[in-house]
Amino acid sequence: MSRAQTRAVALCLVMNLVDGFDLLVTSFVGPTVTKEWGLQASLVGVLLSSGLAGMAFGALFLAPLADRVGRRKLVLGGLVLASLGMLAAAFAQNFGQLVATRVVTGIAVGLMAACLPVLASEYSSHKRRGLSVALITCGYGLGAIIAGIAASLLIGPFGWRSVFVLGAVATAILFLVGLRALPESMDYLVAARPRDALARLNRILVQIGHAPVEELPAASVAPRKVALESLFQGRNAVRTVLVWIAFIAAQTVYYFASSWTPTLLLQAGLSAQQGISGGVLFSIGGVCGAALLGVLATRVEPRMLTAAYFALGALALVLYSFSLGALATALIVGVLVGLLLNGTVSGVNVIVPIIYPAESRATALGIAVAVSRLGAVFSPLLAGFLLQAGWAPESMFRFFAIPAVVGAVATIALLRVARSSSSAPTTPAAPSSAPTTPAAPAVEGTPSQA
Repeated sequence: MSRAQTRAVALCLVMNLVDGFDLLVTSFVGPTVTKEWGLQASLVGVLLSSGLAGMAFGALFLAPLADRVGRRKLVLGGLVLASLGMLAAAFAQNFGQLVATRVVTGIAVGLMAACLPVLASEYSSHKRRGLSVALITCGYGLGAIIAGIAASLLIGPFGWRSVFVLGAVATAILFLVGLRALPESMDYLVAARPRDALARLNRILVQIGHAPVEELPAASVAPRKVALESLFQGRNAVRTVLVWIAFIAAQTVYYFASSWTPTLLLQAGLSAQQGISGGVLFSIGGVCGAALLGVLATRVEPRMLTAAYFALGALALVLYSFSLGALATALIVGVLVGLLLNGTVSGVNVIVPIIYPAESRATALGIAVAVSRLGAVFSPLLAGFLLQAGWAPESMFRFFAIPAVVGAVATIALLRVARSSSSAPTTPAAPSSAPTTPAAPAVEGTPSQA
């Protein structure tokens, strides 16, 4: 990979890191906000879900604009919107205002989450594409870790609002960097053919060490309607339902734990600082889990591996529920929980390209990610209502082990369907971090061509 390619991937990684900070910061400041404003548990659930709901809206309804205006413009616009949302959150005077600002920030994160993995994949060589996408996935968890560390350092002397100010400033600085250094999508230039597309494409090709072209390559886009219909034909229909179940289960359990762990540790008798530490360790485990799964998936059948992550994740949640009374044990088990639960999300992302025909893989992955947002949005809400209804933190961790078991069953069923069908694809595609909008066809002769 050329220096320009490496720089583009690194910039996408840093932007995804800031996304993780902006989206999950509420998990770490939530306990302090709850105490200061006297919020009920159900309202805390709404607060924790608000950013995720905005993310779902942005990814589903606004991210497809990337095919018209370009991924670069959408990412830069998302950075501006996220910075404004974080700054507004720092000045929120009541619960309603804070929720509104979190929705705005979530929308911005949804825009970027749909574009950054695609850009990173485009600017990677074929050999390094899997590594680049895995790094993008880890960047999200790293942002959550930094959010937890920032909260532990800033809340005491400066208050919870200072954490949002830090996020706003960091995001604004990154916008200025991106304005100068973030390249446009080559696939977009070929498919949409905006003004001066050829000149812009040639500038990029020269920067990454390729010869310029005399004319734009032909863009052949497979009809999306045909790809969509194929998801529900024959055995693909069974695969689609099972993938949706597994994806919803993974998102349900992961976002319950990532959103509520600091608050539930506080409810279990630990201090606010210890609760934040538990959330940080969970995020560290999540980063390790995604990276470990990426390595193991090259040696172990991904469906069996993901099913094992689901089953072990359920056991880890139950074990976590019994360890809450002992600080050291709870923190250690929290790392294991994060490792396994984030691994299930990454595992389903790896599975989808394997089980679908090439012409419908991108569509299948995009729709599966969209459907899985239901679990991401509603699990923090459900946890809030359960806590307000009198459930103990221990019982809630055991309850959310159930979706993990369901995910394990669905993933094993996917393997059985594959074995019973001679038409199942056997050549795995490169692991993906599940962009919600498929990339346009690759430019012939550029690094994005598989």
